[in-house]
Amino acid sequence: MASLITDISGASDWFKQGWVVYSNESKMRELGVEKKAFDEGEAGAVSHEVAIQMAKGARYQSDSDVAISITGIAGPGGATPDKEIGRVHVAVVTEDYFLVRRMDFGENDRLDNKRSFAAFALRLALEALDRVEEGEEKASEASNGQPEGAEIDTSDLDPSDEEWEGSMSWQATKKTVAEEISEVDLASLTDWDD
Repeated sequence: MASLITDISGASDWFKQGWVVYSNESKMRELGVEKKAFDEGEAGAVSHEVAIQMAKGARYQSDSDVAISITGIAGPGGATPDKEIGRVHVAVVTEDYFLVRRMDFGENDRLDNKRSFAAFALRLALEALDRVEEGEEKASEASNGQPEGAEIDTSDLDPSDEEWEGSMSWQATKKTVAEEISEVDLASLTDWDD
């Protein structure tokens, strides 16, 4: 997706950065995805929960207005009985709004799936921005009841739903990178048997 965006001349005026966080460890280290997000029920790395935590972490780390995350199974391997090749979860976080959606593109070749995932993510970002613009009053009313610093509460959302949508609030003060890193349990990221 970053490649598609930076194919546009002048993208450096509005595109800050991107991450390729392929392993679970890099998702935790670079974007602050919680270890439990990979372990909870049927979620795993290709899930709404991981996608939304990736987007939230990207927005926080980059101080961007909008963050987009993609996690999927491009193939030809990686499928499970519950998750086929071509499945992707995309999350968009902007202002106090989040939108996460799952799509199944089927068993295309790896490159076609990657292209489909990126195009889907860009379309979802545009849709999310439209929803924020059209429903600013509604989103503002929904987030007014949350205390400042509240996290994204996904406990009431069904992981099997195709889409999650909601509002959240952000912490008043940001942590430094050193403070963020000090909270990472590096021991849990290390394979001590090697």
